[in-house]
This record gives sequence, structure tokens and C-alpha cells, in this order.
Amino acid sequence: MWLLYFPLCFVTSTMAISTWDSRSNGATGSAASGAAMLVWLIGMVTAASLAYRRRFPIQITVATAVVALLLPLDPTPALIAFGSLTVRRFDRVTAALGGLVGLATVVSVWRDARGTSKSESFWQLFANSGVKDPQVQVEPLSWWVILAIAGVCFGLTFGVAMLLRDRVHRRDRERVETEQRVVVDTLSDELARQGERERLAQEVHDALGHRLSLLSLHAGALELAAADGDSRAAESAALVRANAQQSMADLRQLLAMLRQPHAPDVADAVPTLGDVGSLVDEALATGATLVSTVHLESVERLDPTTSRSAFRIAQELLTNARRHAPGIGVRLRVAAAPALGVEIEVANHLPAGVVGPVEAGNGLRGMRSRVEQLGGDWRWWVDEQRVFRAAARLPWAWATHVGTDAPSDAPFEEDQ
Repeated sequence: MWLLYFPLCFVTSTMAISTWDSRSNGATGSAASGAAMLVWLIGMVTAASLAYRRRFPIQITVATAVVALLLPLDPTPALIAFGSLTVRRFDRVTAALGGLVGLATVVSVWRDARGTSKSESFWQLFANSGVKDPQVQVEPLSWWVILAIAGVCFGLTFGVAMLLRDRVHRRDRERVETEQRVVVDTLSDELARQGERERLAQEVHDALGHRLSLLSLHAGALELAAADGDSRAAESAALVRANAQQSMADLRQLLAMLRQPHAPDVADAVPTLGDVGSLVDEALATGATLVSTVHLESVERLDPTTSRSAFRIAQELLTNARRHAPGIGVRLRVAAAPALGVEIEVANHLPAGVVGPVEAGNGLRGMRSRVEQLGGDWRWWVDEQRVFRAAARLPWAWATHVGTDAPSDAPFEEDQ
């Protein structure tokens, strides 16, 4: 605008006013010079208005064309405004404004072509280039020369505008194609991952599903065989069968989640922190010695990812205690509140046969990774009384549909 268009309009407007002043009152004349200065200032304002041609394209095009029609100014601002409009839109309105700008161009060239010397006409400089004296009288330009000049000016403007319009559209098409390629690549990756998940789910189903089914079948047979004899053996067999069936249900949920991780019904089936009470009940039903303290506040407003991860951490800590310290009492503490976050702690004595330092296994490493992904803190250690302790703290994150100022419900406390 300020490096090309405005300087160009400044030069052409100055030349148009100069030739008009010469045609009207000769080289001298204060009244004509004063009027020429006023028209020149209007031309500069018209040229400066091109800075708003993108915000008000139709209004600026109409204004510059009307100024060129009514005042002895050149059509350069009108042609620039029309070209900018054509680059951005090409419809009936643009065609109508093109007719208005074309008429203004013809009138402006005709007005200048009435001059009979080089000092009175800009276009005479080209039509009579062989004449040295600018005051020598020459013939006015014919009507077909006027139309040719106006047509060249208008056609050149329209052609450049169409070239720029084509470049803009080509750039837009390339951007759309790039976005579509990204979408296609994303979908291809998702399909590939979906295929991998399907194969993994099928393999897990074939391997674990068969063994759990056999375990449930043999546990049921053992329960029937011991029903009339040892009642404790029958009770243990029933417990094994119930856990095997529950494991099958959990396996089906996990496989559904693996196949369709974003399905809402699948996500709702995954246990959350609110189900930690049932987790404690299941542990007690197995005959484990467990002392638990559960304090839950506003967990239904907790972010689902954090809630599910907290449940899995508590579940894995209890599973580790039963696996590595069978028959030894376990202390579990779970506390969750918006001001506190989510805290999970477990403690149990080490078995008498364990000597030497305790190394972290896959379970502890997996829990640490899960906690760190959520921005929490994870610790585990063995104290001086040979008590294994593990603690996890997760930051509180509200669900997406709940603000940070959500009210707190009455806390739920459970001690067993």
C-alpha cells in the first residue's frame, strides 16, 4: 500500500491535476491553481482510502470510481480497488462494479484526451512523442484511441487480478490438500493401531480366556466334590470359582476397552475410585487380613482418567501384597478430596524368608509410570521394622464438565 500503491497514485494524480490546470486556465491563474490544489487533496484522500480496500472493498471501489467520474482525476485508485475486489470475489456485484470502474476509466481518459498539447494531456506525450515543444498544438485523440487506452488499462488490471486470484485459490487448494493428507495419515495410523489392538485382544482372549474358563470349571467340580466333606475346602473352591468368573468379566471389559477405547459404554464399565469399597470387600472375602481407611469426597466430579488410574493403583498394591506377602496383614489408606488430591498408601510386613534389599518389579514400575503420567508423586521403601510401604499422590483434576469451583459433597468414609 504505502510503498507501491500510494506513491503511484500520488504521481498519477499530480500529473492529472497539472494537465487539467493547463487545459482550464493556462500556465497561470490563481483561481485555477487554488481549485487544482483542492482537487489534488481530494485525490490524495482517495489514494489513502485504499488502505481500507480489504475491509470495505465494495464501498472503496464505488467511492474511487465516483471520484474519477466527477473530478478531473485519473482512474488509478479505482482500478486498484477493483483489482483487489476481483481477487477476493467474482460475482454479479463485481461485474457491476467493473462496469462502473470501466466507465470511470473511459471518462478519465476522454477528459485528458481533449488536451491539444503535451502540457495539456498526459496521453499526448505518447501519441505525439516526436513533437519537442510541449506548447505546440496537436490534434485531439480520436474516440477509438480513447477506447483502446481505457481498454488496455482496465484489461491489464483485470488480468493481473485474475492471476493473483488464481494464485490465492491454488494456495488454498494446496492447504486443503495438506490438511486432507494429514487427516488421511491420521486415519491410516488409527486403522493400523486398531488392527494391532484387535490382534492383541484376540491373542489375550485365546490365551487367558481358555485358562480362566478351565479354572472356573475345575473350581466348580472341586466345590461339588468337597460339599459333603470339608466345608472349608468347599468354601475355598467356591471363592476360587467366583474369582475366576469375575476375572473373566474383567477380561471381557478390558478387551472391549482395547478394541474400542473411546466408546462411552466401555469407558463407563471400567471401575473408578468410587468402586474402591467393592475392591476392599473382595479382598476381605478372600480371607485376607486387611485394615482399610477410605475417605472419598466429590469423586464423581473427579477426572475419569485420574479416577480409573487411582483404582488400578489401589488394586495393584493389594495384589502385590497378597502375592509377595501371603497371610500377612495389610494396611490400606485411600483419601480423595479436591483440596487434598488423591492419596493411596499401603503397608505390610515383609515375609520372614525375605532377606536382602527389595527390588522393584514390573508392578511397582508400572504404577510409577502411571503416577508420573498424571503428574503425581510415587514412593516405595522398606522401613527399619521391615515394613514395606508404598505411597502415591495424584493431583486433583476436575472432570471436563465441572468447573474448579464445583461444590463438595459430604465425604464418604469407610473403615474396615
